[in-house]
Formats: sequence, structure tokens, C-alpha cells
Amino acid sequence: MGRIRKFELETVVDHAVSTFWQHGYEGTPMAELCRSMALQPGSVYAAFGDKRQLFIRCLHRYAETVSRQAVERINAKPSGLAGLHDYFEHLVDAMVHGQRRWGCLLTNSVVEFAGRDTDLSALFQAHFARLESAFAAALARARAANELREGAGPHDAGLLVAVVQG
Repeated sequence: MGRIRKFELETVVDHAVSTFWQHGYEGTPMAELCRSMALQPGSVYAAFGDKRQLFIRCLHRYAETVSRQAVERINAKPSGLAGLHDYFEHLVDAMVHGQRRWGCLLTNSVVEFAGRDTDLSALFQAHFARLESAFAAALARARAANELREGAGPHDAGLLVAVVQG
């Protein structure tokens, strides 16, 4: 019979997310992951398989939390322009004072795995599409409220994704 898990799975995944976020996949040895998660290697392997499987779990966790929070922030204001302003203000603050000083885990991972791991590309594309959709909806609200200059609108959402991810 297997041993009973004595840790909260999502809590240790959050610790691993922070570690991968700060150091990248290649820059994070298993020993550092174990230290940050406060687990022995056997527990990590039993719970997650190998480092790659843990990394994929971390990318999903990041996407479901950070992406969801971004979309919620953009959509929280009735004014599309105010939602975008709030999102970008929060993003800049996180870059200066928070974990965003390490960039975006998904963007960093796209750069790290560029062209060599097509299995991850669907996850990356879904994240960017979700963000672009939220930007497009906010720009549509702003356009409808005459908050934008002439010619600006939802079609500019891809540019905002490029700015954020660049």
C-alpha cells in the first residue's frame, strides 16, 4: 500500500510555480524544486512523475490562476478603458513590486522552449488567445462608449497582447 500524502498538492505546486517562474525550466534543478516545495525527491516523483510533468502542471496552474485573474481584472469595470487601465496599472505594479519582476512564466517558457517543444505550444496559444479575447471585449466596450480614438477598437487586441508579452 502507498504512503498517505501529507502535503497540500496545490500549495506545493504554487511553490514550484514560483521556482520555475524565477529560474526557468532548465535553470531549476530538482534539488531546488524539492527545497522550495519542502518535499523529498521521492514524494515529488510519486506525486508528479518527473520534472517535465511537474513543469506542465505548473504551467497549467499559472495559466488557470494568473490568466483568470487578468481576465477578471479587465472585465471588472463597466468601462472597457477603465478595465484596461486597471489591468496595466496592476501589471506594472507587479513588475516593480511582485513576482512579475520575473516576467510572465508562459512567455518566459515560450522563449525557453521556442520551436523545440510543440506539445507545450497549445497551452501557450490558449493563454495568449484568452488574453487577446479579454482585450478585444474591453476594447469593444470602450469603442461603444466612445472612449477610444477614431479607428481604434477590438481589432487592436493583438497589439496589446504583443505589448504585454513582449
